Amino acid sequence: MASEIVFKPEAGKVVVVVDDREADSLAVSRLAELGAEITVKRLAVADFVISKRVGIEKKSSTDFESSIMDGRLFAQAKELVENFERPLLVLVGSKFERLEMKAVRGALIALMVDYRLPVHVVKDDEGFAEFVYQAAFREQIQPEKELRLRLEKRAFPLELYQQFIVEGLPLIGPVTAKSLLAHFGSVERVFTATEKELMEAGGVGKVRAREMRKVISAKYENNKSKQ
Repeated sequence: MASEIVFKPEAGKVVVVVDDREADSLAVSRLAELGAEITVKRLAVADFVISKRVGIEKKSSTDFESSIMDGRLFAQAKELVENFERPLLVLVGSKFERLEMKAVRGALIALMVDYRLPVHVVKDDEGFAEFVYQAAFREQIQPEKELRLRLEKRAFPLELYQQFIVEGLPLIGPVTAKSLLAHFGSVERVFTATEKELMEAGGVGKVRAREMRKVISAKYENNKSKQ
């Protein structure tokens, strides 16, 4: 059963559901100052939810860089677009120190073009709060309209799970993942394919095939356990 908050905001007052990991942020304090009613929950997807159709992921410029480097960014984008009709990503700040601007720009283009995820940039947490408040006001202040907020991840079809698993391999995007699954017929066959078979599948060159096999077959070593 869907996990929802069902309520009718007071006349002229907006409600913002906030992930508990963001509860102590300056943005939430500012939202409260603006007059928003704050509800704190552990959210499975998004950091701020303002209606059933709008979930907002908040990224500082530092976290944006980190999420590009460790691969979280596009996994989060995928979850946002699969769980909300009108998802948004708001980037707080524009100072990037670890990645070249070309890489940052490429990630932004991928989010907006490949994932169809709108990205908005604000200067600081105060600007973020004002953006969220205005968006929530637009979504919620409608006469006698009951608001329902989904708080759990939406279940999605098996083929999307399969595609997501294959996309986890190095240098593999959604188009190549679908091509590999169509060629081999299952995730298992993709993972057991030889380097030569991967190259014969089309869309996978020698370098990609080698990196895929390296990740699949390499022995797992937990460096933390050695410390």
